[in-house]
Amino acid sequence: MGSELRVVIASIAAFMTLAGAFATIHGLLYDQTHVMKGGVVTVLFGILFVVAMLTPWPSDDKRDGKDTQPKP
Repeated sequence: MGSELRVVIASIAAFMTLAGAFATIHGLLYDQTHVMKGGVVTVLFGILFVVAMLTPWPSDDKRDGKDTQPKP
């Protein structure tokens, strides 16, 4: 259950990163500094969450071992 939840959070964070990139470009084109800065912060946090959620943790190895076939 834990790894599936992390994939869902990483997917949401990826879309959040895309929205932040859109806000950054919009702020640059229309000279809206506050929108641009908010977009940059959103992109940085989105990338942080994607990397953090998709990094394998030691507890993942223990859970995955139950579902695999025994090694010969």
